[in-house]
Amino acid sequence: MNNINVYIKESVGNIAKKGIYIALDIPEKKLNNVIKSFNCEDYQKSILAIYDNTTLGSAKEGLVFTGERLLYNNGTLVEFLYKDIESVKYIKDVVVNNSGKEEIEHFVAIKMKNKEYKLNKLGSFNYQNFADMLNAIINNFDSYQEENQLKTIAEMPDELKEAYLKIITNMAFDNDREIDQKELAELFLLMSRLDLSKDARFDVRSYISDISDESLLSVEELLSIIKTHAESTHYKSIIISLIKDMINMNFSTQSAVDKHFLFLDEHKHLFEVSDEEIDLAFNTVENDYKMINENLDDEAIKKLTKDLLAKATSVGVPLGAVYISGSVIGMSAAGMTSGLATLGMGGVLGLSSMATGIGVVILLGVGAYQGINYITGANQLGKYKTRELMLHEVIKQTQKTISQIIDDVNYVVLMLNDTISNHSEQQEKIIKLSKIVAHFQGALKSIDTKNDRYQNSINRLQTPKTLDELRLQALTDEPTKQPLYDFVIANYDEKTLALKENIETETLEKMNEVFNALGYFEVANALKGKASEGLNKVKGFFK
Repeated sequence: MNNINVYIKESVGNIAKKGIYIALDIPEKKLNNVIKSFNCEDYQKSILAIYDNTTLGSAKEGLVFTGERLLYNNGTLVEFLYKDIESVKYIKDVVVNNSGKEEIEHFVAIKMKNKEYKLNKLGSFNYQNFADMLNAIINNFDSYQEENQLKTIAEMPDELKEAYLKIITNMAFDNDREIDQKELAELFLLMSRLDLSKDARFDVRSYISDISDESLLSVEELLSIIKTHAESTHYKSIIISLIKDMINMNFSTQSAVDKHFLFLDEHKHLFEVSDEEIDLAFNTVENDYKMINENLDDEAIKKLTKDLLAKATSVGVPLGAVYISGSVIGMSAAGMTSGLATLGMGGVLGLSSMATGIGVVILLGVGAYQGINYITGANQLGKYKTRELMLHEVIKQTQKTISQIIDDVNYVVLMLNDTISNHSEQQEKIIKLSKIVAHFQGALKSIDTKNDRYQNSINRLQTPKTLDELRLQALTDEPTKQPLYDFVIANYDEKTLALKENIETETLEKMNEVFNALGYFEVANALKGKASEGLNKVKGFFK
């Protein structure tokens, strides 16, 4: 029989048609209410599923399942450890109600430590299926254990993470029998996102450097390593995330993007994923790149996320499972969670606990331009705060990757120097280390280019997309400020006053400094621009 945690998550949906919520798809508000009402503080991360038996959907009463226990709360809380349950019976009885009429009562009787408990009044509920599920739990499993449902790949063992990365390395090598600089850069970014230790990073990079048809580890062997080091309840999520990261490698490095490529098609039977799950992974990659590369405001990002959530629900995969390795554009799982939290969707991934400690940053970022009247035009940047926060997270992760590469280059150089000075006869090892350093340099340049592109996007978000020329004129009417006007206006379209494309990052940074120095976004100056516009219209009328 499967692991107890896996069994419960796969079976619990049969006990009711509605009101069932399974990790990682338990809404954050419900989860918080459950933790308090069912006294789950000590094992809150182990909650596998809940049944909400409340009319208003508070989840303060009903059932809670973990790997070791069932909790029943119908006004009074009762805890059943699976190992202590002696028997479970489904009972259908005829009772006389207060009006003297006969009616059928359904309930489940659980005997534990020579005492029988009656579980009833559970609303629209299938008591027979519930009893069958509990009987399977107590009769078909030898052990019960809690598993952390909120664990990300970054928190898992290095052996698992190395095997995960080596499968993606095999995929990158498979298409043209080499790992080019773009592919290497993506692997380095993923290593950073998964938080590998220095020794683990060097092992993966040595595997990349030595890769050949003869040195390849088989996908079967690597999947076996993942399965050995993964908690059973996480394995499916890891595989779906792996598919997503492979699609991203193809997405990021190939001119033609397709969710079906040779490596995935050849090994699909080993990954045991459906076409619908592959489609979901592909949609996730597409959405992530849209959020970063397209000029989407908060509402557009929210709609994309809701659409993806609906897709995940229809496939039967928690969205948090797809993001268990973070976002393909470079955000960690915590960074992705914090980005969605700015939209009021922090619980969507089921990983909201990871956002602890950055809530203040979120609150500071989201409300930056709130309360300013629309007529001033000064709030035109506020609606892009989610994308800006996400871009900052991407840049932070990219900078971390660059720092790790520099650290690893220094490590390799020390090894190379030691080899040259003490083992000059080991020509083969010297060549290998030199090759690794050359690889690092190429990947570092590729990552630096990507970092510049994201920084450029941030700067564009902080720059007015359509210039209020009258406001700018009012703020630069002094002769000494005229060069600032000329500098800014040169980067806007002469007719539409829209921000030009392909402006260099350094120029955008200088423009931001100019706007801030002039107080372009201050309410008083915005009103000053509007007043100047109105005055000019009046003058034009009398002329």
